[in-house]
Amino acid sequence: MRSTALAYVIALIFVFVSTTTIPCLASTQTISAKDLTYITEQYPPYSYQENGKLQGISVDLLEKVWEKMNVSLNRSIIQLLPWTEGYNRTLKENSTVLFTTGRFPEREQQFKWAGPIVSGRFVVLAKVDKNVSIKAPEDLNKYKIGAIKDDIAVQMLLDKGVKNQKIVLETTSEPIVEMLKNGSIDAWAYNDITGIWQIKESGENATNYKVAYILGMSDGYLAFNKQSPDYLVQSFQQAIDYIKSKKDSSGVSDYDKILAKYIPTMQVLI
Repeated sequence: MRSTALAYVIALIFVFVSTTTIPCLASTQTISAKDLTYITEQYPPYSYQENGKLQGISVDLLEKVWEKMNVSLNRSIIQLLPWTEGYNRTLKENSTVLFTTGRFPEREQQFKWAGPIVSGRFVVLAKVDKNVSIKAPEDLNKYKIGAIKDDIAVQMLLDKGVKNQKIVLETTSEPIVEMLKNGSIDAWAYNDITGIWQIKESGENATNYKVAYILGMSDGYLAFNKQSPDYLVQSFQQAIDYIKSKKDSSGVSDYDKILAKYIPTMQVLI
């Protein structure tokens, strides 16, 4: 009798667990690209808003990815936020994607990744008349260097041995450009193309600035919140790989065409 009662209780527990866990698993398995929140920043030429329209290499590529995945989405759903805000939201909120995000060891376990979608050079930019001279990593500590909080350039500076007190952090590039212009900081650690673009947008002559030091190269990715299902991240990866590798009769991929649309307008300082 006791064994029968025990079996009945166990059966009830099994039914309860099954009915509470299976729907949860099913809901996870039905997450699609349409359920994600897409976040980017003002980061030309990769992503930026101009005349009210969001555009850029990464934005164009994402639309191509959606097209390849047969998802009816467009750039109007992408949220444009300051980098630090978007970065922290993607760390904390499920179903969020942040781009363009530099992938390096300190971030590897914080996100799931699809890409690379772009490649960039990170440098220390300075005004020519500031006479900033950096021949070796230890020279970086001679100067006050601006950087955007949580940007990959900050980690690059730290990896080069730069002391925290030598790094001036802001959440957006605008105050850094102003400090660079008025001499409040000596240099700016950032992506070279984006940095020069934003300096020009501020009304400055780009020839008044130079690359004082090259910190290194980094690939940019779509960074998914850690709870994103692997199958969905893999779908994005397959679409990116296809767009980058599939060539037309002239040997040019859709990815090549997107790059050519934006990069030729830039004059990168050597």
